Amino acid sequence: MQTSFVVFFIIVSLLFGAWKRLNEFYPTLLFWIIGDLLYASLLHDFRVWEFRPVWIDHFILPTHTIIATAIAFLIYPSVIVVYLGRFPKTIFKRIGWVVFWALIFEGIELIAYFNKSIIHQYGWTLAYSFLFNLVTFSLLPIHKWKPWAAWVLTFISILLLWIIFDPPLPQ
Repeated sequence: MQTSFVVFFIIVSLLFGAWKRLNEFYPTLLFWIIGDLLYASLLHDFRVWEFRPVWIDHFILPTHTIIATAIAFLIYPSVIVVYLGRFPKTIFKRIGWVVFWALIFEGIELIAYFNKSIIHQYGWTLAYSFLFNLVTFSLLPIHKWKPWAAWVLTFISILLLWIIFDPPLPQ
């Protein structure tokens, strides 16, 4: 299932992505990947969501770690060139763009959830995923324009998540 999502986003990026502007988006892409890797390392033993291989994933993306790596290094670059490459100019269109992408990610997670290629644990729900996606897609353009502000907001978001879910400190 996750393999099909990787292929889907690569195709979307080839059709609609502003690949010629990748250098402009590269710092924000790294910001997104760093956030993902921090989640993976800090919450290794307390994953609120976990990927499971189904169908062809057993051969191509056989573990949570490999799936998460493919998402970070294949899906995120594919998304960032479309998301930031076509980011609207007006505030209302920007809000709509953020919500649109949060809904795309929510829809994909919903498909993965029903196909059991993602499981939620420790109280995480699809509603939390949607809020998380809204925050993520709000932080990406903020990072592009004011990186320090995005880092401050990310730190605050992480603290809120830590308070809500109370994970054990990493060993």
